Amino acid sequence: MAKRDLSREELFALVWERPTSEIATELGISDVAVGKLCEKLQVPKPPRGYWARVEAGQTPRRPALKAFREELEEKRKSRIQARTAGQFTELQLKFVNAALDELRKRGVEHHVDTSRLKHVLHLDQDVAAQVLLLIQSQAQKWAQNGRVDVNWGPSVRTSVGKLVERLMPLARPQLLTFETEGKRHSFSAPGPVVFVQWTSELQTRIATLAAIARDQNLSHVVQPLSAADHAWSSNHLYQPEADFIVNSYLCISPEAAWIEWYRRSWREENQPERHSTSKIKLRDVMPIDFLDGEEDRVLPPAIAEAKVKPYQARLQALDEAERIHEMITNAAYAMDRSVPDEVLAMADRIWFGAERPFRAARDAFAHIETDLERWEQQIEAERSQLAQAVLGVRPGDIIASQHNGAFVRISAESVSLYSTDKHVTFLLSGRRFRKDGTLGKMNETMSFVVDRVQNDESQR
Repeated sequence: MAKRDLSREELFALVWERPTSEIATELGISDVAVGKLCEKLQVPKPPRGYWARVEAGQTPRRPALKAFREELEEKRKSRIQARTAGQFTELQLKFVNAALDELRKRGVEHHVDTSRLKHVLHLDQDVAAQVLLLIQSQAQKWAQNGRVDVNWGPSVRTSVGKLVERLMPLARPQLLTFETEGKRHSFSAPGPVVFVQWTSELQTRIATLAAIARDQNLSHVVQPLSAADHAWSSNHLYQPEADFIVNSYLCISPEAAWIEWYRRSWREENQPERHSTSKIKLRDVMPIDFLDGEEDRVLPPAIAEAKVKPYQARLQALDEAERIHEMITNAAYAMDRSVPDEVLAMADRIWFGAERPFRAARDAFAHIETDLERWEQQIEAERSQLAQAVLGVRPGDIIASQHNGAFVRISAESVSLYSTDKHVTFLLSGRRFRKDGTLGKMNETMSFVVDRVQNDESQR
């Protein structure tokens, strides 16, 4: 049988009836060539150990060629879909090119070769963000005034929606995203989400507004958002605003930013709706150096013993409180575990009758447990307050220090200390700032250990 005459079905029958070595000898080719032929014709080969099981008298399961063909077809479709997921259709390219032309008119140099533009990855993040915003706000106008040669309707609107979805993964890092807070009651659609292009100019504007709010002791400052600043999206899908008018305002407080928007139907009898997006903390999105009033609390790599010495009395009192707390806690839990309730009840009935002193003692320890938890909270509060007093920092401060050989900045969320007979360890925990000055998601703990033995000896 010649190799070139084999059909897919014939090759399938061969490789599942005899080992590959026998088939290769019959066809006059190598084992490797048989494997390549199976791969070319998409024929599944028996798994390792299949023929050993056959020789042992077993009947391993043999796949159906039709089912395998369907599986391969699904994989092929998936690969094609993954490869073409970011490709623009001819209609979508019209809107993308219109957006790129608009950017050029505004003096934005993007260096995109429109003659070869077919895939979303041909755009960088910044250009993709600007194109997305322009399409969101201008696509319907471009179609209606003839700038894009299409008739605006449901099919075109759907195509533009899919275009926005293709641009979204690439553009999102360049956008500040405000999501609507709560649910709307008068309209059935959810959302919207407001995307604001996150430029250095906008960051400077926000920093200025935050400084005004802080200096003038205002709750927040309001500035209108124009179409050049933002676009609306409902569940990341484009929806035209032909049936209502939206006025939106950027609101900046000393600590946060959000957007308030007013939706008014074209029907005069409908009352306007006021909505607000969720608030974004400025520290989460702004380089900390942009924000006035945010100064670093710089701590040296090692805390001097002289800073701890004035607080020795409080440290000793804290140690004593912790020792007493531990002693009573151990006693209470030992009493609670040592004797079962039914044994105590029996002892009460035999020896004391209605007085029930053992059971009363057990109930007393239950109250002690609540008191011990409260006491533990008070001790932890004293640890935090004492650590803040020694270091001169508090939660919310920006702490900077040389830590583990690197310069680290964190937004302190907790400040505490733990002491032993020989050392006092100060712990500061919080989210770490990135190199660009924005607050990251990683948590960092700074620790500073002070030798306590010399401090105690100096008091004697």
